[in-house]
Amino acid sequence: MAIWAVWKDANLWWFALALVLQFVGIALSAAKWGVLLRSRGYHQPFRWLLSAYLVGQFANNFLPTTVGGDALRTMQLGRRIGSYSRSAASIFVERLTGFLALSLIANVALALTIDAFTGVQLVTSSTLHLLTIGFSLLAVIAAIGCFVAPWVEQKIGRYLPGLLQRPMHRIANALSDFFPQGQSLALVIWMSLLFQSLWIVIHMVCGQALNIDAPLLIYAVMAPITDILGLAPIFVNNLGAREFVFTTYLTQVGVEPASAIALAMMIFAVRLAVSLVGGLIVLFGGADLHVTQPGSQDAVSSES
Repeated sequence: MAIWAVWKDANLWWFALALVLQFVGIALSAAKWGVLLRSRGYHQPFRWLLSAYLVGQFANNFLPTTVGGDALRTMQLGRRIGSYSRSAASIFVERLTGFLALSLIANVALALTIDAFTGVQLVTSSTLHLLTIGFSLLAVIAAIGCFVAPWVEQKIGRYLPGLLQRPMHRIANALSDFFPQGQSLALVIWMSLLFQSLWIVIHMVCGQALNIDAPLLIYAVMAPITDILGLAPIFVNNLGAREFVFTTYLTQVGVEPASAIALAMMIFAVRLAVSLVGGLIVLFGGADLHVTQPGSQDAVSSES
């Protein structure tokens, strides 16, 4: 009842703004995906990229982490370009660059919470600190791995069973090819940082909708840590992780637990509402889920 009391006084204009910003964020992610694809000569219409991304967001409502939505995008794109390994590599690298930006923001925000000049001092458990640092290291290692994947495959590939050698060779080369370099890398990282910053702003806008008085820094801490914790396969669309993180931090600045949980539920509602557009795309047959694209038969036979 206490949570409903917070919700019923919500400012719907702020909530509407959060919905618009969430859609803009998805469009930005789709555009970043397009940059990666164009860098390797795969020119896909932005409208299709956006629809595929929305369908993936819809799938994430039912499956742990974001694997379900990414697998669906892999299938959709693989049918269009005739290569599932390159499709998977493009999505992996698109996610990885986002994780690098997420890690940077999370670590900077956590560092600022222990520095007196910001005026905000928050207590973060050693577990969350280690989780954030560990995630950041894994993201960096994965990025390095994309560069050296062909070299590693050459060294260990000959020791693998023959059935695995060809798929490993395709995947290693695809990862190396799709990881951006030079200006493309700078553009993709900038777009990733912009998306993560927009995601923090969405949290703040939802806080305003619920009349929560909290500094921007606390949103900059909560948003990335929630996404990092939500990668654990026990969470679906960050449910549970978000409520834990929000109550942990917001109560430290005087926000009632009911308001913190109400905010977590509003963030979930924003993501769910926008993702339902993906459900409509599936419903009306615009998701390439049943239609085999030209060249996909070759892709299936060579990559399955």
